[in-house]
Amino acid sequence: MHRPALQFDDLSRRAAEIADVSLIIRARFVEAADTMVHLDVRGIRPDRMRTLWPEVLPEPMDHADIRIRYRPSAAAISRAEEVLQEWLRVHVQDEERRILLSRWSVCLAAPYIAGSFRDFCARTGRVRRTAERRIHSEFRNLADVFLTQSPMLQEPDWSRISPIMPNAPGGLDRARPKAPKHETHWLPEDARPVFDAASPELAELAKRLERGNRRRAKMKV
Repeated sequence: MHRPALQFDDLSRRAAEIADVSLIIRARFVEAADTMVHLDVRGIRPDRMRTLWPEVLPEPMDHADIRIRYRPSAAAISRAEEVLQEWLRVHVQDEERRILLSRWSVCLAAPYIAGSFRDFCARTGRVRRTAERRIHSEFRNLADVFLTQSPMLQEPDWSRISPIMPNAPGGLDRARPKAPKHETHWLPEDARPVFDAASPELAELAKRLERGNRRRAKMKV
């Protein structure tokens, strides 16, 4: 028995919505890990040396390597707490998947601290493809839950997270100009070449083919 077309449209629309929300959820997990890495909390690290003089940054004209430490905003900290305290603790029931989600996020946000996710899987005896499949499955489950409950899902700071996300283009790729279109780009997809019997190029091609056939016939004799 065939399903009605409207039911297939509803399924495809639902799948598209889950895919869109899954992308936001992935970015929120990476943003939460990035926020926690750069969070400056007293008592967990040695205090930096401080003086009574105010902090002076180099002038823009100075030939110096200016590196300003990223400080998460209050909104970023609030979003990170929502991911870690609510999403990960309440909606992700499996302990193994919690570990995979946390490690995958921090490996993307701070590979210089946590290393790569591939090394983590190899070091702990996990199969990387299976782990990634479970991670993406959990993202889809979270997206399904949020679409059902219809919460106000906040988006991350894309300017901060987009370069960190997997398959994100680098600076050169983003600045790469578009490839020029062919001069016949206006033709429809089902267009066919036009055969012109009076074309001089076609007549010259026929003569060359005929001379080649005669030459090969003489060589055989």
